[in-house]
Amino acid sequence: MSVIQKIQDKYAKLMAVIIAVALLTFVVMLAFENGGSLFQQGPSTTIGVINGKKIDALSFEKTIEQSEARLQQQGYPASMARQQAIETAWGQEKDRIVMSSEFDKLGMRMAKKEVGDILYGANAPQDLKQQFTDPQTGVYNALLAKQQIDQMMKSKQTPPQQKEQFNLYISQLELSRMNEKYNSLLINSSNFPKWLIEKQNADQSQL
Repeated sequence: MSVIQKIQDKYAKLMAVIIAVALLTFVVMLAFENGGSLFQQGPSTTIGVINGKKIDALSFEKTIEQSEARLQQQGYPASMARQQAIETAWGQEKDRIVMSSEFDKLGMRMAKKEVGDILYGANAPQDLKQQFTDPQTGVYNALLAKQQIDQMMKSKQTPPQQKEQFNLYISQLELSRMNEKYNSLLINSSNFPKWLIEKQNADQSQL
């Protein structure tokens, strides 16, 4: 008993310091997890978390406004456009974050030439085709589309909001192309044994 008493007397102060440091570390970690900063003031601007990544309200609102403006140009009423824009923007943000992590795991990348192929290739987006198709020949004028798009992006007179909206449009097209690659990879990596196909055909013929 005396030995235990001696140890307690000798290391009491040291243990008190260790416990105090541990408690302080715990409080600081908890503060950073909940608020991002120990001295942070004001409400958080995070509106949600997708796959561990926080979504900032200000940047998300810009995405909604761009989507809303595009929907109104397509003839959507203002009341419907807002709700549809919110759902579209959240779905796109969710797909972008979740799928980007999968693309990184597989080492999938988008080559610079692919962006040009998306915009000016044979399978160009329908809205670009409608805007730059020659009404007399019915042929998509990819050269004219590239000239006008390059001029818009390089011109200092183009409003920054218009450039930002077009960059978002490009990002959505790139995500769509990457999803196509990902789905093709899954389909081509699937293997169905010959006996399974024959069994399925036999079962279907009996039905």
